[in-house]
Amino acid sequence: MLYGVGYCSDRSKGYSDTKDKCFRTWRNMLKRCYSHEEKYESYRELGTKVDSGWLDFVNFRSWFSENYYTVGEEQMDLDKDILFHGNQEYSSEKCIFVPKRINALFVKAKNRRGKYPIGVHRERNGLYVGSCSVNGENVKKEFSTERDAFLFYKKTKENAIKEIADLYKEKIPQKLYEALQTYEVLETD
Repeated sequence: MLYGVGYCSDRSKGYSDTKDKCFRTWRNMLKRCYSHEEKYESYRELGTKVDSGWLDFVNFRSWFSENYYTVGEEQMDLDKDILFHGNQEYSSEKCIFVPKRINALFVKAKNRRGKYPIGVHRERNGLYVGSCSVNGENVKKEFSTERDAFLFYKKTKENAIKEIADLYKEKIPQKLYEALQTYEVLETD
C-alpha cells in the first residue's frame, strides 16, 4: 500500500516504476493528501482526499491514458479545483491536466498572507494594497479600504487568467478554456 491507501488491483501491471509519468502523478497526488510531511499539512487541514476509485492505480491509469495531453515541452499538472472552484477531492469527474503556467495562476499562499483577503496587504501608512503578479510583473495599487484593494486584485487576476486562457485556447481542452474564462476570484481564496 502506498501512503496507507493506494494499491494496485492488477499485480501484473505493477505500480512501482518511478520513471513512469502516470505512476509519479498518482503517487504525488496520494502524497499530497495522505503523507504526514509538514509541507502537505494544508491539504490535510482542508480535508483534501482522493476518490476511492482512484486509490486503485489501475483505475487512475485508465483515466490518465484517456485524459493526459501535452502542450509543447511544458510540464503538465493534475488539477482538482479549476473546473470546480474550491473542490477538495481528486476524482475523474473533477480533475483535469493543465500546463504548469496556467496552474501557477491559482497558487493561493494562504499561510503567507495573513488576515486579509487574497491579494491584499496593509502598508505601514495605513493604506491597503491590492497586488497581483501578471506575466512576472507585480501590479499593485494603494487604496483607503480593504474592499477596494481586493476588488482591484480580483479584476486584475481575472483579466490575467482570461488572457492566458486565450493564449492557450487551441492547445487545451474546451472545458478548461471555459472554466478559465468564467473563473471568479473570491475573497476567501
